[in-house]
Amino acid sequence: MGGVDIALGRPDASALLTQWTLQPVAIALAVVLAVGYARGRRRLRRPWPAGRTTLFALGLGLRLWTSCGFPQVYADDLYWVWTSQTLLLWLVVPILVLSGHPIQLARATTRGPRLDAVLRSGPARLLANPLVGPALVPLLSFVLFFGPLPGWTIEQPTVGWLVQLALVGVGALMVLPLVGLDEEASSLAVGLSLAIGSFELVLDALPGVLLRLHNGLVTSWFDVRAVHPWTPDALRDQQAAGSILWCMAELLDLPFLVLVYRRWLRADARDAARVDAVLEAERAARGALPEAGTAERDAPWWLTDPAMRERLRRGD
Repeated sequence: MGGVDIALGRPDASALLTQWTLQPVAIALAVVLAVGYARGRRRLRRPWPAGRTTLFALGLGLRLWTSCGFPQVYADDLYWVWTSQTLLLWLVVPILVLSGHPIQLARATTRGPRLDAVLRSGPARLLANPLVGPALVPLLSFVLFFGPLPGWTIEQPTVGWLVQLALVGVGALMVLPLVGLDEEASSLAVGLSLAIGSFELVLDALPGVLLRLHNGLVTSWFDVRAVHPWTPDALRDQQAAGSILWCMAELLDLPFLVLVYRRWLRADARDAARVDAVLEAERAARGALPEAGTAERDAPWWLTDPAMRERLRRGD
């Protein structure tokens, strides 16, 4: 265990707003994204919905608070805080930031294939695949909350900063298909992702259940944590983290499923429109033009096809 440190007080409600620290990587990323978004809005020649800007600003604000505020201050001291910080950066911040449509804004105001080249690269398309992204949640949960990684992030601050940056990036790639960026997937693929997501609603709870019910410590985080007079028992701290992981995994799955369901409806409507266009073209080719009557235009193809009419007349 680390040595006893009496400088940091016991966390309370006021600490949520009063405890701050400096995390240069998070600040630099927020500044770059905010400046880029503001420039994109100025260059855009059409109105940009205020709601998108609000969501983007909320996402950046949450990113700064999570990496520079209360969660960062107490991440070295309480495992349940470290767990909450990881979940916010991985699964909440990307949704808010990408709901502001920054990538669509960049596409509309900049020229050049670099952005599309990155988004269409192999790793990006793999993580954004609606069949792959949801399956990574339970797998990455075991990597993040069990084993040596949590200890490394607080023992080496630079490692922790890089892990936070990677969490936001991986989360963003997983969220891309859900915010309307990729509209090429068929309704079958999106439907399969909805089925997988429904199954993972149960599977995602497994890491939290194990943390909550396990009778021993499962991570090296407790070997390097800062210890205070108010520090809780290590097992109690781990069980509290397990409860948070369990509840947040289930609660965050619900909006994901809603977004996938809405995307499924859009994909199904898009596929139906394509089929209707093909059928209309076939009808026009057979002479069933829009000027014809409704009954004739909507008649089954076998009643308007000359070959089938002949076969039906002969009784074949």
